[in-house]
Amino acid sequence: MDQRRPVSNLSTALASINLHDQNGGGNGNGSQGGQFSNDGQGPHRDGFNVRPDGGLGRNSGQMNDLTPQTIDRIAEYRKHPPAEGISLFSHRSAPNGFKVAVVLAELGIKFKTFYLDLKKNEQRSPYYVSINPNARIPAIIDHDNGDHSVWESGAILIYLCQKVGPDCSLWSEDYSEQSMITSWLFFQASGHAPMVGQALHFRYFHPENITSAIERYTSEVRRIYSVVEMRLAEKREQLIMEMDDDSFALGTSALSESKYFDEPVWLVGNRITIADLSFVTWNHVVDRIGINLRSEFPEVYKWTKAMMERPAVIRALSGLESN
Repeated sequence: MDQRRPVSNLSTALASINLHDQNGGGNGNGSQGGQFSNDGQGPHRDGFNVRPDGGLGRNSGQMNDLTPQTIDRIAEYRKHPPAEGISLFSHRSAPNGFKVAVVLAELGIKFKTFYLDLKKNEQRSPYYVSINPNARIPAIIDHDNGDHSVWESGAILIYLCQKVGPDCSLWSEDYSEQSMITSWLFFQASGHAPMVGQALHFRYFHPENITSAIERYTSEVRRIYSVVEMRLAEKREQLIMEMDDDSFALGTSALSESKYFDEPVWLVGNRITIADLSFVTWNHVVDRIGINLRSEFPEVYKWTKAMMERPAVIRALSGLESN
């Protein structure tokens, strides 16, 4: 086993959340370690704020543009790119960047992560903007496909599945299932991540304490989780009805008595897909906004726990790259 020190501040934050804690995760006051800072020392130290798009940025008035005297690391990197595999452009505290790393690890695709330095405004390098015109994290370059670049996390996940081909374990060749996977994927990217990001911003980074904003975005995150909870609960009931004995179909036994009560269930079909994995890096920061998945959304909790126990997910969230 690789014993290198993890490079991910995101994984540092996740490590402080005890899935087996009956009382749940964070205490809502930001006292636990690794909260989206560049150095793992706290939410404000490096002046980062969580943007509504789920990325991290510097607080206004604190950024210095790249100057001619600054070494453009991205330009240097692109002069001598890897001969094969994927280059992932990310940040050590970016859930969306680690979301891509998780899928790369799950698919067994060789990749190397380039961590942007947002304090130096590297995301605005013209060499990076040519990869990602939105100048945000993440983006990839596929060196096996003529250095083709893809940006936006959801688009990247779909691209990676299509790159693997018809036998991709996280995708589907069925047209109807594809639409279901992309529906959940877009729901996560356009609803779940931005609302969690806004809730984090107004709780920890906004210069003024606006209680109504904190409550509004936290409530919206809860609404989103209720949608996911209902879907997973329906999938569990379907599994029990199909797989267990007739007593459950007759209503004479509680579903909680089924041997399938803790069996993993997934958003689409009977296997894990990118629809599920797109949520995992965000699910474990919601304790920061006072949401306890275990007590409030038990199916979401079991679903998240099953994903977090997967070797590829553990590896990716530890900042480790290709096998």
